[in-house]
Amino acid sequence: MASSRGFDRLVNFSDAVVAIAITILVLPLVDEASNLGTESINAFLESVASQFYVFLFSFAVIAYYWFLHHSFFDQLQQVDMPIMMLNMIWLLGIVFIPFPTVLIVDAKGPSGWANIIYLATMMVLALTQLFMKLHVIKKPELLASDSTRLKGLIGSEVVSVLLAISIVIALTFPKIGLYALLLLWLTPFIASYISKRKYGETGREKSFRKNR
Repeated sequence: MASSRGFDRLVNFSDAVVAIAITILVLPLVDEASNLGTESINAFLESVASQFYVFLFSFAVIAYYWFLHHSFFDQLQQVDMPIMMLNMIWLLGIVFIPFPTVLIVDAKGPSGWANIIYLATMMVLALTQLFMKLHVIKKPELLASDSTRLKGLIGSEVVSVLLAISIVIALTFPKIGLYALLLLWLTPFIASYISKRKYGETGREKSFRKNR
């Protein structure tokens, strides 16, 4: 088990790596701006529009996974070696995201495989977060004293399944590409449905069913 100081160092280190990765995303745009030359601002903005959209998308992806990471570690009071190793794999996925981002922007013609690499990276991030949560379920002593049950497990399971489906769709229909990620909008609805089926019955509902 890591001490409280070790726990804080892991969280701080993770936050620093995420901050660096999310900053690196904007560097290609900065390089483009530095080569502006005599080109008009309007023409320049039009030429980098797609690059800017992909930058915003990747920024949102990293921010989304950081939020999930923060919510998960906020429920813990300490970590052990498996959590630390899984967290390093998660950080590897985070720092890798700028690579497929550049591939998508610089692709000549359809960026099919660049999209697949991007989706696969997101899958690695989702799976490592899921495995961390499954590990904590086996070792509840890692949970903070005020946490009665680990939150977010069902959501992680749903996201992992939907990402797998997105990869299959993107492979089968390359023109759809990253639009397959629109499936993730279903996550809260599916997770809420499963959660209600698993945990949502109130005492009154259980009593009513028993009396029937």
